[in-house]
Amino acid sequence: MEDALALRRRAARAVRFVFHQCVPLVGDLLVPASDLAEIDPDGYARAMAKYDDTPERQHLRNTAIPGTGRTWTEVVFLSPVHPHAIWRAWREVRGKDLPRVEFWAIPAADLPVRTVVLDRSVSAVGDPIDASEVAPFDAASFTTAIEVPAVNRVWLEEMARRGVSGAWFHGIPHVLAPGAVPLGNARVIGWEEPV
Repeated sequence: MEDALALRRRAARAVRFVFHQCVPLVGDLLVPASDLAEIDPDGYARAMAKYDDTPERQHLRNTAIPGTGRTWTEVVFLSPVHPHAIWRAWREVRGKDLPRVEFWAIPAADLPVRTVVLDRSVSAVGDPIDASEVAPFDAASFTTAIEVPAVNRVWLEEMARRGVSGAWFHGIPHVLAPGAVPLGNARVIGWEEPV
């Protein structure tokens, strides 16, 4: 008989969700930041304000995403890594739990056509994205990652050494949806909840 851990690992391999931190919504769709200008001006202002801190981040607003026909603010950013993996890595590195944060677990099959995966390893923030960093997203073969990439763990360790927290998703590839993402089949989870 398989032990519980082996069963959990096998079950986790079949998970096909992407994740987005829960935010206030207008309607039942998760929309790109640029779409908020017309439907939620205050939400748009909050979303755009996070790009004002450095010249590199200011360039992000107009950065083209190869393969989508969209720019940085015209796509929805999703994580292919289960939030619990990030929470667990932080706990292992820092020795304490993060406060509860909720995420939508969105079925990969619900993502729009022309969704891509961005793994930014060649270009720097503020520079044009190299086409080699973008690949089509295939919902049929996608499986949720249950561990953080090594580069993310190194980032978390550096944050712990500096005594700061945040940017939890640094070094994690992004799944970029070119347009609205329906949440009708999504469920809400906390990142402290195991896979």
